Amino acid sequence: MFQAMGVHGPVLSPLSELLLDALLLGTAFILLSRPTKRPVFDSLFMVCLVVSVSLIRVVMEPLPNVQPVTVAALLVGAQLGARRGAAFAVLVAMISNMFMGDGWWTAFQAIGWASIAVAGSRLPLVTSAGLNLGRVCIASVIAALWFDFFVSLSLLDGTIGLYEFMIYLGHGLPFDFLHVIGNLTFTVWLGRWFYNLLEEEPTLEEIEFAVVNGHGIDG
Repeated sequence: MFQAMGVHGPVLSPLSELLLDALLLGTAFILLSRPTKRPVFDSLFMVCLVVSVSLIRVVMEPLPNVQPVTVAALLVGAQLGARRGAAFAVLVAMISNMFMGDGWWTAFQAIGWASIAVAGSRLPLVTSAGLNLGRVCIASVIAALWFDFFVSLSLLDGTIGLYEFMIYLGHGLPFDFLHVIGNLTFTVWLGRWFYNLLEEEPTLEEIEFAVVNGHGIDG
């Protein structure tokens, strides 16, 4: 999306919006439905992550096309995998748009961020040495341009022609630039902190060790 606010695409009826939200929510649950050894902890962690990033996006709405979700989706995909990264992207798009405006464009935002999360899971952004900040910066620039272009496709509903669409893309270049600058700022300023936040998610073995060790001390 070239602009952080505004209507992109056809205006849906309340029933159509309900069906679209139900489809997106169902997709997120399917992506998260793979059994884990610690379902309660994983669910709570994902809820906190989604709510926090959604709140940040809503609070930053006055800043034109500054999208903190883009870098977050990239890193979540890189560290938690494609399925959880895509689910994170879909849920953040849905929840934040409940406050910023829901509609046809929500599906494009969800798919756009989900594709970025999947790309993050495939790119060598995290190595044995930790987060490669240079690669994340490059990926965040490409992700900003890809996301803006993909969400703009929501305008192609038959009401505008290719010429008008190209003019729209040209007018949106300053907003693309803001998205790129925002992504680079988030990456350099908060990238390692966010990486450490996801990296410190305890494993099942660490939880078991802490419980057993705690009982041993108590005994």
